[in-house]
Amino acid sequence: MMELKNKILCVIGLGKTGIAVANFLSRQGARVTVTDSKPREQLLEPLKQLRTDVKTRFENPAPPADTELVVLSPGVDIHSPFLENTKREKIEIISEIELASRFNAVPIIAITGTNGKSTCTSLIAEIISQSGKTAHAGGNLGTPFISLLDQGDADYRVLELSSFQMEATSGLHPMVSVILNISPDHMDRHKDFKTYVELKEKIFANQTQNDFLILNQDDPNTRNLGKDCPAERILFSTQTELDKGIFLRGNKIIARFQNNDREMVSLESLPKGVQWQAENILPAIAVALLLDVSQEVILQALKNFTVLEHRLEWVRTLNGVDFVNDSKGTNVGSVCKSLNTFDRPIILIAGGKDKETDFSPLKSLMKEKVKHLVLIGETRDKFKGILNGSFGYEESDSLEEAVRLAKVKAEEGDVVLLSPACASFDMFKDYEDRGNRFKTIVKNLEG
Repeated sequence: MMELKNKILCVIGLGKTGIAVANFLSRQGARVTVTDSKPREQLLEPLKQLRTDVKTRFENPAPPADTELVVLSPGVDIHSPFLENTKREKIEIISEIELASRFNAVPIIAITGTNGKSTCTSLIAEIISQSGKTAHAGGNLGTPFISLLDQGDADYRVLELSSFQMEATSGLHPMVSVILNISPDHMDRHKDFKTYVELKEKIFANQTQNDFLILNQDDPNTRNLGKDCPAERILFSTQTELDKGIFLRGNKIIARFQNNDREMVSLESLPKGVQWQAENILPAIAVALLLDVSQEVILQALKNFTVLEHRLEWVRTLNGVDFVNDSKGTNVGSVCKSLNTFDRPIILIAGGKDKETDFSPLKSLMKEKVKHLVLIGETRDKFKGILNGSFGYEESDSLEEAVRLAKVKAEEGDVVLLSPACASFDMFKDYEDRGNRFKTIVKNLEG
């Protein structure tokens, strides 16, 4: 555990995580300054949440000259030019995840991947809680890891971890780590895909032979990871029967350990939204079995689980058409997974703010899965460039019009899917705002 009393520390970024870190450090007796690039008048509300002894500096995120340790908020790029002097002075720069891990004494279950992290994290925490144990869930999911330390004792801490959070993390040691999938994302921040994968790999860097590493057999970017990691590797698959691990046989989830097959549950017996989350259900079941949770408790948790908003969220069935909100589908890999979820014709609403991602992997899958495409946002021309007239599409200047156009094209048995493959900031506050607007429009549709 670090000794922080009277240390001069700097926290960069006055967001939710930065506030939690600054207040934690202050309670440890450190002398804390929070810096941010924004002007003070834009941060008046966050300022009210800081302890009175925390100093602030605005419109200049660089750490003060006498700083002994820097803690980055997830939104702050470790390669930012204003940190160059700090690096030259050999002042340690760490993430909030790294700071919290140095004070954490509770076993960690950590989940990363490009898509599905929040659902898998929430489901694991739900299963553990229903087993009678205490699970604190957080990280990228909403509650900063550092804030979980203030919630008292727990049996497990279940963390969703993003690539941003892993940039300045070195000492994290999960008992169980899960990598759901890896596809190109955040290329506007990470210099290349190799760097992005390496950040994901840090989740198991400190694991030992007493730990477990759960990987997606179906994803070529994950199935071969961790070959040199001493942790026990366990695979999951929706496509292939495995010698060891969790997989689908038809519509049934099978757990195979010590050459013993155990039928866990049929997807058909689960609520509609949960059925669509097979890739996130399988690793969650694997974690539960490793923790000796009973099959009865696992099934009860699955049947009671409420799918997270904006992640393949069923909104409404109208005239035999399912309307599905996947506004969190902000990258190509996520949309590919969402399209592959359905074996019915799809009317896809896509587009938004460009994250400098290559859309070309979508072309063949859309030809196979998408009956009609409605384009919105600033990436419309980029989408049209890969379509090259291969199938029908329309353009819309608003989400309201896009939903109406999709409804006209949809027939009984079809799916209208909002899965944009892009960020939302060109037309909406964030992906939640986009998803909520979609749900409101759909609920107001007349038959």
